[in-house]
Amino acid sequence: MERLLLAIDGNSLLFQAYHAFYKVNLTTRDGFPTGALKGFFTKFFELLKLEPSHVLVAFDVHQPTFRHERYADYKLGRKPADEDLKKQMPVVRELLRSMGIAVIECPRYEGDDILGTFARRAEAAGMDTLIATGDRDSFQLITERTRIYYTKDNSIVDKAALDEKYGLTPDRMRDLKALMGDSSDHIPGVSGVGEKTALKLLSEYGDLEGVLSHASEIKGKLGERLINEAENARFSYWLGTIATDAPVTETLEDCRFSFEKTGAAKQRLYELELNSIADKLPGGETAVQADDAVPIVNTVAITDAEGMQRALDSLLHCEKIAVTVYPSLAFAGSPDTAYILTAGETLFDACMDEDEAYRMLGAFLLSQDKTLLAFDAKTFYHRCGFDADRLPKLAFDAMLSDYLLQSNRPVESYEALCRMWLKTEKASPAYLFALYPRMARAIEENGLASLERDVELPLLRVLYGMERIGFMTDETVLHMLHTRFSGTASELESRIYEQAGERFNILSTKQLGRILFEKLGLPSGKKTKTGFSTDADTLEAIAPLHPIVADVLQYRFLMKLDSTFVEGLLKQRDANGRIHSRFMQCVTATGRISSTEPNLQNIPVRTPEGREIRKAFIPSDGNVLIGADYSQIELRLLAHISGDEGFINAFNSGEDIHSRTAAEVFHVPLERVTGEQRSAAKAVNFGIVYGISDFGLARNLGIAVPQAAGYIRRYFERYPKVQAYLKESVARAKDRGYAETLFERKRPLPELSASNYNVRQFGERVAMNMPIQGTAADIIKIAMVRVDRALREGGFKARLVLQIHDELIVDCPRTEADAVMKLMQDAMEGVASLSVRLVAEAKCGESWFETK
Repeated sequence: MERLLLAIDGNSLLFQAYHAFYKVNLTTRDGFPTGALKGFFTKFFELLKLEPSHVLVAFDVHQPTFRHERYADYKLGRKPADEDLKKQMPVVRELLRSMGIAVIECPRYEGDDILGTFARRAEAAGMDTLIATGDRDSFQLITERTRIYYTKDNSIVDKAALDEKYGLTPDRMRDLKALMGDSSDHIPGVSGVGEKTALKLLSEYGDLEGVLSHASEIKGKLGERLINEAENARFSYWLGTIATDAPVTETLEDCRFSFEKTGAAKQRLYELELNSIADKLPGGETAVQADDAVPIVNTVAITDAEGMQRALDSLLHCEKIAVTVYPSLAFAGSPDTAYILTAGETLFDACMDEDEAYRMLGAFLLSQDKTLLAFDAKTFYHRCGFDADRLPKLAFDAMLSDYLLQSNRPVESYEALCRMWLKTEKASPAYLFALYPRMARAIEENGLASLERDVELPLLRVLYGMERIGFMTDETVLHMLHTRFSGTASELESRIYEQAGERFNILSTKQLGRILFEKLGLPSGKKTKTGFSTDADTLEAIAPLHPIVADVLQYRFLMKLDSTFVEGLLKQRDANGRIHSRFMQCVTATGRISSTEPNLQNIPVRTPEGREIRKAFIPSDGNVLIGADYSQIELRLLAHISGDEGFINAFNSGEDIHSRTAAEVFHVPLERVTGEQRSAAKAVNFGIVYGISDFGLARNLGIAVPQAAGYIRRYFERYPKVQAYLKESVARAKDRGYAETLFERKRPLPELSASNYNVRQFGERVAMNMPIQGTAADIIKIAMVRVDRALREGGFKARLVLQIHDELIVDCPRTEADAVMKLMQDAMEGVASLSVRLVAEAKCGESWFETK
């Protein structure tokens, strides 16, 4: 039995999808925009859940229609589609056709006309139709068998819903448009008549002709306009009527839908990096070109310890062992055979204990001195429980190589990596033998071999050691902080209730908005779809207007500090009181290391309360903590990279850089620099690194925009090569398509060619900042490798336990403290030879708090 025709307005859905992802600037790794495609096909597959028997997608033809033939100004003034959207238009058609979907266009007619024509054909064939569109004009097509899926609010509109919303039947929707017109389509209507007036007229007089025949009875200018513009209204009625007899050559049979056929687009979607959409499609392995083909792999299941031992015995003569850990342990000693830990053939077969399998493989790698190929080697190390001082030789980590090649879009899984490089949907560990030479060649061609060999691979070992050791914490201090923070928050809560005159949920955006903006009458600023915004920026702007606002900000801060950090740390301590944060090496596009579970970089140390949390981090028994960090590393790098002699001399003079900059910029003797001038110079110094605007500087300093612009102008007058560097860095990145650090780490910048102005501006700021911030990240990584190596080679028991921003923390025996402090300073300062000396400052203490 024929069931349902799903008729989709392709142009409407594609435009809506594009603007939904407009600010995200979603692209492939090589910069091809995909936001519209992602949004379109996400909604497309949601609609397919309705199980239609027939599907079509209608598109406008980019040429004049029969409406233009009578009215040349039809749709006059519409802005042309953005370039990023234009690039995706042919691709969406290509993908739909490959899925076996009927893509229908008709010369001289619009997509709406195609939808109307097929809706009537479907009715004649005894079928129901659901038209998916964001265009309200289609409401005129509603019948007992034709409904509208209105994509702007995801509602189903039938006759009853239309009557409830407008009090009109479908036919009267044309009358509504005839009266009120449509500026987006340049349909005139009757001047001065909006939707409210048009609906009132139709409720009184029935339809357009009824309104016009009674125009003389309507008082005032409205009646005059209806009389004088009657022909405009009738012409607008014609323009707004959707044709239901377009000469479309395709038939309903051409629209018959088979979900299995959609699988033909799977590989193309993977190539466009729309993996989540491709994963929804049926179909398995796709054909690949001969040059990209990977060998057929014989897969052997391991279900018990005997099977595991047989697999290891077969690898005795293999030089390299390839390992993956997701979704379960899998390994190979050659490109043609892989071993996978799995359950038996039936549900009753027991699977070998996974921890035991990892232990056996780890012991084998070490005892046989095998070289490892892996994807996410650090996770494999943890599963094996290796001692941090004794790890297998690691030749290749595909996750690391991928990150170096595409730092802004690293793959989310080994499967995705295999799809990208080998054009296969399978993810055998044996494929690492094929990936190794291919990715190594790409690393070499991109000038990244030294960075991978000398920095990232050795760093992986260092990070693993830090994660294994963990950071000792003091439970007593944490409980003390919890008592203090929760007590202060309780006092603030009472004060807020008193000022509000009632109790409410302070952490509820809706309830707080009602109190601040309705009851207390404070200016509300921006409003979201769900109500008043109460974000930090909004509250900080109105804080001077009422004391309750500052109390709310402090209350929220303390509650987050207590729940996220204090209570969070108490829960994450192991049996020995240590916190084992995970250090993420393949996340940030700049190359910086991030941490998680817990994220120690998020502790708000710029506040007194946040800094207190550092008191809970303490050394092991009998030890002290040594903290060493770089002094103003990013400004020193800016001086070096720009080559500005004045800036370089300001550093090399040994004086306070911000005071020296203030003296230069404001033309005053160094000893007469005021605190305000130094603060301004400091804000400009750091702001320049991030491409700050005069508006941004004005906001940071709380001064007028012209005054901030003057600061920046004088800064560039004094340090002209800094300004030249900023311009050159953008031009160079546009030419190359990426920004680069001094150590040749690259960050692709597709944002620089985006049609969205704000996205392009972001790309330009990154082009200015990446060579500086990325080089600083490289330097701290190299310092970590050097410090760790020096500690081990020197026979020290001290070990790195934390890296955060430009700071290293070492847990050190007291007897080694003096020697380790010197070792850290020497290792950190010797990382690079610059025109401005790298300076590292080390300090010893009984807690992390005392090392700062």
